[in-house]
Amino acid sequence: MRIDWHPTLVAASLAAAALLMSNAADAQLVQGEPRAPIVARLPPGAPAVETQVTLQLVVSATGTVESAVEFSRLPSDTPDLVVSAAVAAARATPFVPSMRDGRPIRSRIEYVVVFRPPVPPVPTPTPTPTPPSASTSVVEVRGLTWASPRGLGDVRVDRETLTASPRQQTSEMLSAAPGFFVDHEDGEGLGNDVYLRGFDLDNGSGIEMKVNDVPINIPLHIHGQGYADVNFIIPEVVQSIRVLEGAYDPRQGDSAIVGSALFDLGVAERGYQLKTTYGSFNQARVVGIAAPEGVSDETFAAFAMRETQGYGQDRASKSASVNAQYGIDLTDRDHLRLLTTAYAADAALPGVVRLSDVDAGRIGYYDAYPYFNSFMPTDCASSSCAQPAQGVSSARVIVAAQLSHSTGGGARVEIAPWLMWTNFLSRQNYTGDLYSSVLQPQLASLGDDWQLTNVETAGGVTARVKGAPVRLGNFLEAVFEPGVSVRTGHTDQTKDLVNPANLEPWDYRESYGLNTLDLAGYVDLDVRLWKKLRVSGGVRADFLDIGIDNNLAGLTPPVPNGALKGQSTNVAGVAPGPRATIAYEALPELMPVVSAGEGFRSLDAGSLVQCNGPTIKLTNGSLPPCTQGAAFSQVTSFEAGFRSEAAKGRYVTTLAAFQTDVANELVFEVTAGGLDTERASTRRGVVGSFLARPTSWLLASSALSVQTATFNTLVAGTSHFVPNVPAILWRTDVSVHGPLFSVQGAPVTGRAGMGFTLLGGKHVNDAFIAQTDYVLNALAAARWRFIELGLDMYNVLDLQYPDDEEYFVSNWSFKPGQQPASGAVHVVAAAPRTTLGTVTLYF
Repeated sequence: MRIDWHPTLVAASLAAAALLMSNAADAQLVQGEPRAPIVARLPPGAPAVETQVTLQLVVSATGTVESAVEFSRLPSDTPDLVVSAAVAAARATPFVPSMRDGRPIRSRIEYVVVFRPPVPPVPTPTPTPTPPSASTSVVEVRGLTWASPRGLGDVRVDRETLTASPRQQTSEMLSAAPGFFVDHEDGEGLGNDVYLRGFDLDNGSGIEMKVNDVPINIPLHIHGQGYADVNFIIPEVVQSIRVLEGAYDPRQGDSAIVGSALFDLGVAERGYQLKTTYGSFNQARVVGIAAPEGVSDETFAAFAMRETQGYGQDRASKSASVNAQYGIDLTDRDHLRLLTTAYAADAALPGVVRLSDVDAGRIGYYDAYPYFNSFMPTDCASSSCAQPAQGVSSARVIVAAQLSHSTGGGARVEIAPWLMWTNFLSRQNYTGDLYSSVLQPQLASLGDDWQLTNVETAGGVTARVKGAPVRLGNFLEAVFEPGVSVRTGHTDQTKDLVNPANLEPWDYRESYGLNTLDLAGYVDLDVRLWKKLRVSGGVRADFLDIGIDNNLAGLTPPVPNGALKGQSTNVAGVAPGPRATIAYEALPELMPVVSAGEGFRSLDAGSLVQCNGPTIKLTNGSLPPCTQGAAFSQVTSFEAGFRSEAAKGRYVTTLAAFQTDVANELVFEVTAGGLDTERASTRRGVVGSFLARPTSWLLASSALSVQTATFNTLVAGTSHFVPNVPAILWRTDVSVHGPLFSVQGAPVTGRAGMGFTLLGGKHVNDAFIAQTDYVLNALAAARWRFIELGLDMYNVLDLQYPDDEEYFVSNWSFKPGQQPASGAVHVVAAAPRTTLGTVTLYF
């Protein structure tokens, strides 16, 4: 076997080994172009003026133009015969196809054909007319184009940036976006917490998430309104993520409290992949991807299965997911994309431990309390088969389509229907055995194990029309887009206390049947004046209608022999949302930006019942967390700063000061068994980011946020710091990739990366600030021909830090009745050092 070393890359190889790298080098795109300029002469009878015809071409992997469709014409009164001449010339021109890792691919290209009138004859012996010429615009591959930026936090995070450091779950990919941090969950079934701009978005509640045009959030989820778990998406098929920080785009809907994340799916590496992973805590994962050659990147089918015993006690989990997408050009002007997903997950949960017990050595940081935390199945006679009483299971199925049509005048029409079914169940005990039954006070001390269930069937459709650009000389260019969407669903949800010995309910707290409707319309306008000033935005309005069947209304003891009388409530309202962004290109490398907007989040069922019934004080003497007739919680967001790009976009810097006001804050409340609705909150801060691609083999990104977050409680005149929000959040990712050496004439390519996160100044309560947490992850990988070896490491420094940290009263003990109730800091441990090895085969 012959090995040829490249001396200039030895240093990079050593750096890669030191950094501990990841998956294979990402596919490199080389844009297609005609083998010779497209020559199209003005047809007889056409006006003798310079004319531009923009075409969308579908170019095959062999360089043949399969279709040519007009996108726009300038001047707007250009005759059809000129457009037909441009289309004919383009179809007759051979292309060098777009290339992905040196392999030709089928792609969509935007090309501008320029017609110039012949030069008038001059009095010379041999007059020579000047032939017409053509110019090309940027190649665009389907799925990578977006609307103009709406605010400083509107960015598309590409595949290279998403995989710069280890990200095991799809939601963790959001950590690659400036200002984001998403915690690493070792288990499955629960949505990850998202930190952004002064928010700790518990289980994604408060950030709008979509895959294609399918909304992932569940507006009135029992675990927290706007609950979102994106881990049903297989990370390997995420092509890019568009994030929008703030509510500045009229397309943003329910749950866009702090922003939105839009997932675009596709597989650039065509062919077949089989990936197997094994590592710490007996964690095993298998992924299979089929991405046939000769079709677009958006066509694939993939599956993933994962199982782990988990670190410490009661953390075993398993999951399975299937994602499939198919894209096809029905005609030269019509494109269809179909998506289907299925997902199921199940995990045990260890519950909390009191930090004082850990410090005293009474319980391990990764352990679980023995009492009120396990149950014995009825078909088991031995204590050896006892199972955790705390856990979570979830499932989701999505079927969706998207049909787009390009008109001859350059407009684009899209319609996207979808259906979704979700199922969720969680059991968690925070306090031990403090509670008595609300309905039957004689029942007490049976364990404070909250059981939450939420089953929803929902469907909807989004439709929009993006008009052709309107131009008035060099003064104005405008694009107008109206759109509508509808989401309707039925939800059954409950919240009970169950006995950990048999998981049977012993106290009923909430039981609702919900019929929800969100009918929305928006108008978006994107205007550019004098090529330097851009004003974009518009207005959105959502009509919300919620029918609530309160199954526990009128319930009398004894339970369950009492009659369920029930009570029905209907709540409706209109949530207006004006949004605008103003950006001015002061210098070629400097653009000041100002944005403002209003968004909303649905209120939970319990608050809706309280707010729309008689105004009765709560048990603590406070008023309900809303005004009479409210159907939603409104958010107002503002930011101002600048964006700078240098060296043709290789260096990008942003700096923004922001403020976000939310009418009703979501705060963890132990007596409510999860998130509870409080009164208004305010976030203020500054976030800066820097992205550098100085060379083709190096990527570095860093973002620093400094912020404060406070909220008003239901008790008038009382305010607190929002718990678990870091005053300082700093994230940095660095990755390198490229060829290392060659073996038998084939290159060995490598990739290495690391991600570092600092979270400091988190208020557990007003008096106690948590320790500063440092999280370092790293990865390394090398690929030769059809095989790739990789190593991912999480929490490289093996530091103990909490995934969640709260202060409340509990009586956790090691024997029943041993510990009196007292206030304490309670933690759920994040994972210790985790090492995973991966082998990937490419066919």
